[in-house]
Amino acid sequence: MNPKNKFWWFAAVSVSITLIIISILAVLFWHHLSPEEKSLLINIIKQHFVYIFSAVFLLLAGLGFALDGIFHTCILPMGRLAEEATLINSVNPSHRIKIEGSKDIIRLAQIVNEAADRYEDLQNNVEKKIYFARAESEEEKNILAAIMSELPEGVLVCNAEGRILLYNKRVKQFLASNNNNSIDSEPLSESGRFIGLGRSVFGVIDKNLIVHALDEIAEKLKRKEQNIVSHFVIIDKGNMFLRVEAAPILSHLNRFTGFILIFYDITQQLEKDGNVDFILQSLAVGIRSSLAGIKAANEVMLEHPDMDKKQLNSFGKIINKESISIGNVLDKTVSDYSSRIKTYWPLVPMPGKDIVESIIRKAGEKLNILINFENCDEEIWIKVDSYSIILSMLFVLNELKNETGESEFTCEPERKGKFVNIDLVWKGMPIKTETLRKWNEQVLIVEKERISLTLKEVIDYHKAEIWSYSHKKSKDKSYLRLLLPVAETPEHVSTRSITILPESRPEFYDFDLFSQPGQIPELDSRPLTELTFTVFDTETTGLNPGGGDEIISIGAVRIVNCRLLRDELFNQFIDPQRSLPYESIRVHGIRSEMLEGQPTIDNVLPMFYRFVEDTVLVAHNAAFDMRMLQIKEAKTGVKFINPVIDTMLISAVVHPAHNNHNLEAIAGRLGISVVGRHTALGDAIATGEIFLKLIPLLAKKGIYTLKEARNASQKTYYSRTEY
Repeated sequence: MNPKNKFWWFAAVSVSITLIIISILAVLFWHHLSPEEKSLLINIIKQHFVYIFSAVFLLLAGLGFALDGIFHTCILPMGRLAEEATLINSVNPSHRIKIEGSKDIIRLAQIVNEAADRYEDLQNNVEKKIYFARAESEEEKNILAAIMSELPEGVLVCNAEGRILLYNKRVKQFLASNNNNSIDSEPLSESGRFIGLGRSVFGVIDKNLIVHALDEIAEKLKRKEQNIVSHFVIIDKGNMFLRVEAAPILSHLNRFTGFILIFYDITQQLEKDGNVDFILQSLAVGIRSSLAGIKAANEVMLEHPDMDKKQLNSFGKIINKESISIGNVLDKTVSDYSSRIKTYWPLVPMPGKDIVESIIRKAGEKLNILINFENCDEEIWIKVDSYSIILSMLFVLNELKNETGESEFTCEPERKGKFVNIDLVWKGMPIKTETLRKWNEQVLIVEKERISLTLKEVIDYHKAEIWSYSHKKSKDKSYLRLLLPVAETPEHVSTRSITILPESRPEFYDFDLFSQPGQIPELDSRPLTELTFTVFDTETTGLNPGGGDEIISIGAVRIVNCRLLRDELFNQFIDPQRSLPYESIRVHGIRSEMLEGQPTIDNVLPMFYRFVEDTVLVAHNAAFDMRMLQIKEAKTGVKFINPVIDTMLISAVVHPAHNNHNLEAIAGRLGISVVGRHTALGDAIATGEIFLKLIPLLAKKGIYTLKEARNASQKTYYSRTEY
């Protein structure tokens, strides 16, 4: 309760009690008087009313002054004493009580301060011991963090729901957008969304690719295979080719808990080996031409046996033998180099049976198509990009269903020399060549899944063929055949060990987000300690949102798992397209020339919207900042619907006896140093540090959830301020 309100309640109750007591005594006194005495008393009151009224007024005034003195010297200081003692005992042990009041209260404050001095000394001694005890492990942790940061491969770790738990510097370099205009902002992904802790990986990489990889991993885990990784390739906006290796993370009970994505840049190697391949092919063509000449000369020599026949035949055989030998060497060299080139693409040797089983399962789930599967030789291996080839077959099945009206097919895989035939059989006529040609030209789309390649491009990439004929054994049946080259059975398939989490937390990193609940529609019941926040601040041309003042800077920082992530920032100047008043420049120090060439608000707000997506907004005096954003809704089409928490109101909740709840005053009480005051990013970081210290103070008042914090904020005096 506001101190002024508390005083008036105290005064009203005290005066009311006093008046009630006086009234009771007057009534009792009146009842004990005789009629003559009552008449005499009434006459005296009438004759001396002014004096009696003045005496009563002076009595009440004296009572009011006495109550005010008692309130300000005893009651109010006791409330502040309790609040500041809580500060010392919780978030700021260095805080000392400085209050005015009665001698006893001042003495009590001195005793509390003395106890705080002893407590802080003891705490410092304990912290020193803990510091030295942890020195060795901290050094190991720093070494590990440095190694992770400087790995040539990008590493990204996610929980089971796809929320990012860890990423290193290389991932930022691989996936950051080149069109990011922010000064120090968090990197944008190739899809235009931000990369950050707690964010969804599906905003960074196509969800269908990851789901396919996880499905493939799940099937391998069921079969208890050794090689449980999955591979796919993504291409960013800068045409960088990234091969991605996905591996699962299992709990100590072997339950799927998350996954690791490892990124390899294969762009330069592909270009380099492509050039080598061209040179080798050209060389082969040239040498084969020479060999053709040798063979032709040999034939001429054989046709003109003018020389000794024995020598002629011997000479011809030698030439023929050498030409064949050179041809074999060239063929082997080209084949070896071609194989080496292809290893940089995501064509991974896989059992043909696994591919067919995946096609059958997904056809039933996505297309409601039943495929009867005949046994497949487990020794058949094919080298494929599993995602594109499976999506291609699903596309073909969907087209077959639409063309033939059939929803049931028979799959007959069979090896023929260096190729494997995957036949889809149905009752009816074969597909016309013209129809197949149209299918080849179409981009692969199956329900919500798609890749920006045509069926022909995928088929050609795998060096495969596709056609349709009448079935030889049954005249009333037809088949569509996918012809794929057979890969040699790998003698050794490289495997990656499964990451299994220990029963307790890891030694060096605390991945609490592995156990975080997934996203739910209603956030009100979630504890504040489990929510993800974006703390932000704006700098403006003035303090009148409705009077033409504009935003000139937005700064923000994210809080995930009760940690302020100083590497995940948004810091952007904005061109207000108007002049800056001298009064505002004096406050924030931003001059007009600093804003020249900066993006306008309609370009910045969509980017800021993506940064704060799926988070709770936190600001100091949030009503002002939110009003500045709301005014721009019509112009930018961006509407911020995130839940909002105001640290000014939260401070009034936890410290109702204090009148001052500006940023500096709160920071001073909580022992926080404000760096970069009146800069958007500096104030946002300070507000974030304040908010983290206010959360445990709210808990001491029984306020734990977002709804409870909002309801408590609405009851404060400051919540009635409007802009």
